[in-house]
Amino acid sequence: MTLEHERPESLLGMLMGFEGVRDACTIVHGPTGCKYYPSAFSEAAFPDRGPGWESRNVFRWEDAYFFSQPRIPCTYLDFDMFVSGASGRLKDLYARAEKMGPSLICVVNSPGASLIGEDLGSIGGKIPTVRAEKARYSGTFADGFQDAVGAIVREAAPAKQEERHGVNLMGITIGHLHWEDDIAELSSLLKACGIEVRCTVGAGWSMEDVRGSAGAELNVLIFPEYGRRIAELYEKEYGIPFFESQEGAPIGFSAAEAWVKGVCSALGKGPSPALAIIAGARKAAARALLKMEAAHILPKGRTFSVYADGSMLYAVSMFLYDYLGMVPVALRSPGGKEWKERAEERFRALGIPVSDDPEHTQSDIILASEGLCVSAVNRGTALSQAVIEAPGGDFIRTRPEPIVGPAGTLRLLDIVLNGIADNQHFR
Repeated sequence: MTLEHERPESLLGMLMGFEGVRDACTIVHGPTGCKYYPSAFSEAAFPDRGPGWESRNVFRWEDAYFFSQPRIPCTYLDFDMFVSGASGRLKDLYARAEKMGPSLICVVNSPGASLIGEDLGSIGGKIPTVRAEKARYSGTFADGFQDAVGAIVREAAPAKQEERHGVNLMGITIGHLHWEDDIAELSSLLKACGIEVRCTVGAGWSMEDVRGSAGAELNVLIFPEYGRRIAELYEKEYGIPFFESQEGAPIGFSAAEAWVKGVCSALGKGPSPALAIIAGARKAAARALLKMEAAHILPKGRTFSVYADGSMLYAVSMFLYDYLGMVPVALRSPGGKEWKERAEERFRALGIPVSDDPEHTQSDIILASEGLCVSAVNRGTALSQAVIEAPGGDFIRTRPEPIVGPAGTLRLLDIVLNGIADNQHFR
């Protein structure tokens, strides 16, 4: 038994790439089954994007295109239309979307619609329109997301700018766990060093941000597998260089320091203010570990397994091994597999065998999305869990809780150390 159904695929990634534009409207040309989950996912991940929870009025959105959901209307293709086509219904829905006044309309063929050759070229108007004839049938969430963002950039065609300043953050989506907190956390580190963040490409930006995105000095990747192709597009079309940390995502004190130093070095800025913030987090962590040591409860030698995207997996596994002395027993990565291979190579060199099956390998803690974590704990293959990827289980959060940066590292430590304490019935 495997749990691959937990992993989002390229169609959802493409839709979330389009939904990441706060003033866009996304249309699915396909059956309702391709609409319900993405619409709910978008609402949960990006509630500030209109129409959101404030617009969840079943009477306002009860017509056949929206089906009581305010986002991602669809043409609800049925059996007959898979034979005769549905261009008339698509044109009608497009006209409805135009009346809503978005700055961008994105139309996506569902897999079924693309298989019968539904042509999206017949729709269009005064509003910029991105037409996605198909998503990759066997692609990852990251593949679909980068396809979507690339299509948006090509449609908007940002003007080249002679004077450049600030940076664009890249490689994060509205599908990432606590993505807005991650952006705020990393932006504050860069701001401390005198670096302005112009926008975050693909996550929470507007069409105005898209058009101005070519004015950055540097594009900075957070999770490289979600932004490398986009960064290469900007480098090719607009001559904007990009920075990608060799330590993976900025999770863990050393990885966060490497990320800050790399960005500052590329821009000729001093990293000291941000490094001081990270040093403060290190002190807080040291105090917690002293408390654990006083109670004779230490993480060293405890086992962990990780099921996450590559750059996340690499950074988390290096941090748990190097900083806490924990031992990996299973690693799996559906995307960014070169990072997983780097991690495995290092652990092999240390004589540590690593399984490729976190769901069925016994460990003290599993780090993954909530569904995988709960499944492993309930089946007894993991004693505790740390949710580090979406989908998560929070419905309401009233405080920032980033996954990356020094604050994200302290969050991870809190979960891991408390899990160890609970397993020994210390609390």
